[in-house]
Amino acid sequence: MKAIEVKNLTKYYGKVKAVDNISFEIEKGKICGILGPNGSGKTTTIKSICNLIIPDKGNIKIFGKENKKSAEHISAVFEGTRNLYWRLTPKENLRYFAGIRGLGGRKIENNIDILLDKFNLTDKKDVMVNNLSRGMQQKVAIAMTLICDTKIILLDEPTLGLDVQSFIDIKDMLADIVSSMNKTILLSTHNMNLVQDICDDVVILNKGKVIAQDSVAKLMDMFETMTYEIILAESLSKSDKEYLLSIDYDLYFINNKTKLEVDIFDIKEIYDIIDKLKEKNILIKEIKQKDNNFERIYLNITNEEVN
Repeated sequence: MKAIEVKNLTKYYGKVKAVDNISFEIEKGKICGILGPNGSGKTTTIKSICNLIIPDKGNIKIFGKENKKSAEHISAVFEGTRNLYWRLTPKENLRYFAGIRGLGGRKIENNIDILLDKFNLTDKKDVMVNNLSRGMQQKVAIAMTLICDTKIILLDEPTLGLDVQSFIDIKDMLADIVSSMNKTILLSTHNMNLVQDICDDVVILNKGKVIAQDSVAKLMDMFETMTYEIILAESLSKSDKEYLLSIDYDLYFINNKTKLEVDIFDIKEIYDIIDKLKEKNILIKEIKQKDNNFERIYLNITNEEVN
């Protein structure tokens, strides 16, 4: 069953077309990533799904019905720190947001305790959110979407600014939410590791259009290459970089131009690249093969560069 169906969605801001006739579907019980560079139309699409923006053209269906009362089916955590009341505790926040949905009573109080325990927040349940770490605040915000018991959860950059352990915790929680609680998650993020680890499908937007939609596995198969990392003895000069940009390989310059990455289809190509580096007396410190990753695939699709 389709949880979300977006058909021919178009939205203008003045003369600027933010979203250009896009269509995609999200299956019930899946985690779908919606990706794209800044200005790609992600925010407009997400807010249209939440019924916060009225599109100029097209329609959105939630579980097969027109998107007139999407709030009944969707809970959302948007980027930033405005999803919770900072002067309330985690327990008070969950109680408050449940109350907005008309939920209360002994059952909700019990569910709040269960969620706080599930998110390892029991010992922080009476601490003001303002005094919690960024990772704990995000856990409370995600727990808030669950106490409302909606079928769809929309998360905008849920791991932004988190330390490594908090990132792992949130990642594992999202996978568990889908598998054990029968939810559908629409995830907007720039973290390609998160996408690769937990997303079933992805929709990639660029300049207001859908440029790719498929499963993560199929997209990785489609762009199957060998990725090599070449660590240089010193940073590249401007002329050396210009030279390397002129050769017939897509080289990615990383870490202040002291590291190169290249995708190749034939192992023999790496020897050709080494020869070209030797021609310019560019000293190589180390060469190693890397596992293919979704970040590189995303960059290939959107034609973005590695910073």
